[in-house]
Amino acid sequence: MVYPGKPSTGCSTCRSRHIKCDETRPHCTACVRSGRQCPGYPHPLDVMLRPQAAFPRKSGTASKTTASSAKSDNVDTQEQAQKDLATSELSCIPCLPRYPGTSTPLPPPQIPGRLLLPMEDTVTGLFFGSYVYTPKDPLVRVGSMELLPQLYAAAPLNSPVRMSALAVSYFSVAAWTNQEHLLQYSRQCFVDALNLTRKKLQGDIGRSFDELLMTMLLLYIYEDHRQPSKAHLRGAIALINRHQPNDRDSVLSNTLRNAVQTEIINVSVDGAAPLVPTTDVWPLVLPIQQLASSRLTTASTGAVKLRQRWVQYSTAGTTNLNEVEGILSEACLVDSLLLAWTETLPQHWVPIPASFIPQSVRNAGIYQDRCDCYADFWIAETWNKYRASRLAVQKVIMYCLQLLPDRTADMEATVKMIRAIAADTCATVPFFLGSQTTSGLINASRVEYPAAGTGLNAAHRQYAPMLGGWFILSSLENLLSVEFLTEDQYGWVKGQVQRVLQIYTSGLMTSHL
Repeated sequence: MVYPGKPSTGCSTCRSRHIKCDETRPHCTACVRSGRQCPGYPHPLDVMLRPQAAFPRKSGTASKTTASSAKSDNVDTQEQAQKDLATSELSCIPCLPRYPGTSTPLPPPQIPGRLLLPMEDTVTGLFFGSYVYTPKDPLVRVGSMELLPQLYAAAPLNSPVRMSALAVSYFSVAAWTNQEHLLQYSRQCFVDALNLTRKKLQGDIGRSFDELLMTMLLLYIYEDHRQPSKAHLRGAIALINRHQPNDRDSVLSNTLRNAVQTEIINVSVDGAAPLVPTTDVWPLVLPIQQLASSRLTTASTGAVKLRQRWVQYSTAGTTNLNEVEGILSEACLVDSLLLAWTETLPQHWVPIPASFIPQSVRNAGIYQDRCDCYADFWIAETWNKYRASRLAVQKVIMYCLQLLPDRTADMEATVKMIRAIAADTCATVPFFLGSQTTSGLINASRVEYPAAGTGLNAAHRQYAPMLGGWFILSSLENLLSVEFLTEDQYGWVKGQVQRVLQIYTSGLMTSHL
């Protein structure tokens, strides 16, 4: 790689005049003396994560050198380029509360404005600050990603969990900032994580069980949209079935096993995804009844076995109406358990129709002039998981009714229910995406969102431009696998999938497939 030169952090006026900017805040001295209006300074992330092509190599006459000296110079140049690329202001990493139970973030420490931060620390800081530390309702169960920062900090440099976390972080920052050159670091960390995982599997697996399970989950996240997918989720299932220590009952182990169980449910209710085997013990983790998300997980475990039973019957090639009746009865029971979950929710979990929808949001995409708002991201995502589980069950009900005689009225009611659930999912799209059609980090301040009641909370406005598309994409893709939607619904959903892919542009999502 050719060293592109150290980027200028001065104001654009001084850069265009090719003079040194003293970077005085709020206005540089050169602009003040010349009577010009100082335009301000570029954001540290724009400087650090700049496209390589934006800084072309300066022309010059190359001196003749020996082969050995050329090789040495190339190594020095690469090292210098890495250092310059990692130069950033500490302010680019969000200041976050470090102690549970505090209601407000701690004040930023008073330290010098410029530090030399390794690139790895910068991308993981941005990833943890923008995803892992996203505000979450207390009734949503803590997931494996919340434990990742502590595991990452304690892991040695050659740890598979560290390399897999870096792979996900580099890819996430590349998607958020449209800096495609960061993908090379992501791919390299992914390859390193695979090699380190293979070595770890040859050692004492019982001792490294939690680390390996966390690594499998991270690799699964990295390969979520690759074909063939689910390989590392299958690996996590095999790891639990064959090597889980009998005495493992820590908070970390339970959280990781719950994460695997959740992903098995997500895959099983996704009509577009192939089935994966469940763990030998199912359900894998006992629910925490006080938590709404945990109760939904319990109710959804029945949908997993239901789909497995239907797939086994439909692929057998035989007709057994008694078995069809049995599957239908089981499906109705699972559906009633899922529906009962909604009756246990507190009032602040109930979706509220938007009272204000900006025109820009309507222009970006809204289905049948409907939008629902939620208290936070995670509540909205939990509702969409509930809807995905119900859609999976309703599809099985429909398949059974099609095989049974004199069920026309029931089939019409089921199709109506499927379309209503799909419409509820579509109503969450404006909440997640707002008016966004391009990269979140670049135009975050320009994105508008619908609001209800007391208005939009600050956390949603801060995190939605980067995470909204990731939260809604799987729900939209699942809708495309439902064959009972109207043509209007299907066409709108397909357009919104393309919109999300456009948000994470520069070919990042498609090149990762």
